Amino acid sequence: MNYYIPKVEPGLKTKKGLYFYEPSELTKKLYFYVMWGGEYIVDAPYSIRRDYMDSFLVFYIKRGSMQFHYLDQSFVASKGDIVLLDCKEKNNYSVTEEAEFQFIHFAGKGIQDLYNEIYQRNGALYRLPSHKNNIPTILSLLASDQEIDFNISLEIYQLLGNLLESTRSTFESRDANMTKIPPEIQAAVTYINENFSSKITIEKLSEISNLSTSHFCRTFKKYMGTSPYQYLLNYRLIQAKNLLVQTNLSVEQISEDCGFYGIGHFIKAFSKSTGGMTPGKFRKLCF
Repeated sequence: MNYYIPKVEPGLKTKKGLYFYEPSELTKKLYFYVMWGGEYIVDAPYSIRRDYMDSFLVFYIKRGSMQFHYLDQSFVASKGDIVLLDCKEKNNYSVTEEAEFQFIHFAGKGIQDLYNEIYQRNGALYRLPSHKNNIPTILSLLASDQEIDFNISLEIYQLLGNLLESTRSTFESRDANMTKIPPEIQAAVTYINENFSSKITIEKLSEISNLSTSHFCRTFKKYMGTSPYQYLLNYRLIQAKNLLVQTNLSVEQISEDCGFYGIGHFIKAFSKSTGGMTPGKFRKLCF
């Protein structure tokens, strides 16, 4: 018997499932995996309250609405909404009228960090286009009663990735739609791209953007998805990789040409970006 599932659930009218899945130990070690899921039609006084459960939980509201209390917050999810919870935190959900929803309990190595990033950006409540909401697909896989460890892992990863991507600015294609980025940020980006080999300071970029330093940093990250410093570093590293592959320039010269203030700084930054590979080893790879 699963002690996480109440023996009696007042207000539960009909259900499809529960669909349980038992992943292998290797799957638990390597993949994301589903523990169980189902589809419920409920009415008042349906209510579930949990203090702790070692899983993550996602809902898709198909009809009606549900009330949630989670991390000292209260909110309502309506038709079309998706709710993502970490059940290791206290949570309570209930209805005051008839509602229909799908839900999946899942876990896996690496999910915590991904969840933390998603929640930090936008909390627990989301909405996705129908073609990006693959909760129904995951339930169909569960209902098939087949060994589908890898397929389910891919679907969970895609779902969480879609939720994460939905938190980005509406400027989804920054490079192809530069005109949508405010002119003051465009000016800073252009300056970085054209002067990356020189010393560039936040103060200089703020001056170019005609914004205070703090306002510039916040606005830059909002539209570019990263800090000005990280954008500059990434741009320099990309140029350095191109020079390593396409020229015979020395590592020292490439370091200088790409704006790094010393060979030691360049090697350290480069190795960090490549998982420990030095510029010299990178150059010897076959591309």
